Amino acid sequence: MTDRHCGWLVAGCIGALLLGSVWTRPVSVQGTTSSRTQIVLLGTGTPGADPDRSGPATAIIVDDTPYLVDFGPGVVRRAAGAVANGVMALRLSNIRVVFTTHLHADHTAGYPDLLITPWVAGRTAPLEVYGPRGIKAMTDAALTAYHVDVEDRLTDC
Repeated sequence: MTDRHCGWLVAGCIGALLLGSVWTRPVSVQGTTSSRTQIVLLGTGTPGADPDRSGPATAIIVDDTPYLVDFGPGVVRRAAGAVANGVMALRLSNIRVVFTTHLHADHTAGYPDLLITPWVAGRTAPLEVYGPRGIKAMTDAALTAYHVDVEDRLTDC
């Protein structure tokens, strides 16, 4: 499978997730609509450094399960900010499934933080990562870069 097809695969998975959730709107007995899905824009920045915007990152929350699409700079802090504003599904220990659309730095620079910080904050399940060719090499490189930190934390427990 080519990188281009992997990108379409990720987009297709996200599309299926959205269509399967957004269009299913249960109605309560009182007649009000309750949403099973929330979309939270955690970052809408561009490659340029803008002090008012974090890098691209979107959380799709379905039945209190978050799915993160892209993880630009600041994603972990923005998720923590969302929790502070009442979006409890984005607790760092709850983020377990992430997708990246492509491997440009503005979409992935928050990846090491996403790998390490939620684990320090109590995530016990492995992080499921889906993306185009190259995501495994990026993961291995990030874990290698932070190997000393991880070892220190494991031996201090």
